[in-house]
Amino acid sequence: QWKQLENLYFREKKFAVEVHDPRRISVSRRTFGQSGLVVQTWYANTSLIKSIWVMAISQHQFYLDRKQSKAKIPSARSLDDIAMDLTEMGTPKVSKLVTLEAKNQLIMASNGSLISSGSQDSEVSEEQKKEKIMELKKKEKLLQDKLLQKVEELKKICLREAELTGKMPKEYPLSAGEEPPQVRRRVGTAFKLDDNLLPSEEDPTLQDLEGTFIIQQKLVEAAKKLASEPDLCKNVKKKRKQEYADAVKKLQEIENSINEYRIKCGKKPTQKSTLTLPGKQEN
Repeated sequence: QWKQLENLYFREKKFAVEVHDPRRISVSRRTFGQSGLVVQTWYANTSLIKSIWVMAISQHQFYLDRKQSKAKIPSARSLDDIAMDLTEMGTPKVSKLVTLEAKNQLIMASNGSLISSGSQDSEVSEEQKKEKIMELKKKEKLLQDKLLQKVEELKKICLREAELTGKMPKEYPLSAGEEPPQVRRRVGTAFKLDDNLLPSEEDPTLQDLEGTFIIQQKLVEAAKKLASEPDLCKNVKKKRKQEYADAVKKLQEIENSINEYRIKCGKKPTQKSTLTLPGKQEN
């Protein structure tokens, strides 16, 4: 029935009719997920398909005009009067729709639809289109926000890499005309323990103390390098000097523990930190 019609359209050699059928449950992308939509399709050459579509549009418009006339015509009128009115109203409408293709730029040579024909039913589809556009705009906004978040994360990673390598990676995202930021390479404080430096004491306790001493010794060297870095503000420089002094103090405490244990075991004490770091007490 015409009241169940959703759309009439043709594409190349295909003519399709979309209708609502409450007995059927299906999903159509063209109608943005409405249920109960059934699509019936026929195929023929393009010229014939186009002619069928034009006639179908004309018939549908005739149905709409008749429906509108019924609402205006009093029930007391005779069937002959009604038929005469429908004939007078329907004839110009049909001739108008036959020539509609030349006037409507939306109807292309190889495709057309009920919406592009200017039918009164297109108002419902326009509302659906507006809702779909609003939904797509919301999704676009969410994707843009997510993209900006990922770009900021990428910038932080690139800046971190530049601080470690001294060179800004090419992956750093730049806006049009933006210059890459200047980054100063951080002073390297990484170190690796040489296997030959590890003590080979038979006593496991003494060996553990000696290993702890070597690790702390490397930490003192790193703290000293950080404290002597140029162009530091007063507060940072003071803090790093204090960290260096604390590291030296802990190194001395480890050495004292080693010497106490060596004396306890009947061995001679050592002076490792004094020999390795003659300037350990400088501030």
